[in-house]
Amino acid sequence: MSDLSSMTPSERRFYEAGERQERIWVFIVLILLTVMTIIAMLYVVIDYNLVTKSGGQTPVIGQMTTDQAQPEGVAVETGPNAYTVSLVARMWRWAPGPIHVKQGAKITFRVTSADVLHGFEVQGTDINLTAVPGEIGLVSHVFRKPGTYYIICNEYCGLMHHAMASPIIVDPARPEAEAAQ
Repeated sequence: MSDLSSMTPSERRFYEAGERQERIWVFIVLILLTVMTIIAMLYVVIDYNLVTKSGGQTPVIGQMTTDQAQPEGVAVETGPNAYTVSLVARMWRWAPGPIHVKQGAKITFRVTSADVLHGFEVQGTDINLTAVPGEIGLVSHVFRKPGTYYIICNEYCGLMHHAMASPIIVDPARPEAEAAQ
């Protein structure tokens, strides 16, 4: 506070009014920052589904209805040259292990998480989605080249995150001559 004793009465009133307004604006700014912080936290929690809406029960693939349930990690034929693979991310693994698929087949991955957010990325492809607890993410891909591709978790999920990998083995397509025999 400045020395008001050496000022004229009009200067004193000016500074007192200015200090009062300054305190009011500082208070308003602090209130707005607090409200905006609370809104931002609520947005993150609600919009990114960090709080599941299932009352603490996280539905995973094994808990789906009978017509939706599929064995985990097995390529189930869903049409001509089309397969679906259901995967559940768990700390710190993809369940179950190696997945065998056919070269040139359309593979639809149904991905969910049993615990926390996980990233589902297949190296060497454009497959990339987030495995969210209680939600099933779908992504399709056609593996044109045979070989081994690795599913990795690209979303930090805990201490053993770096070891969370699982192979997809793309078996070569059989030549038509062998298929005819």
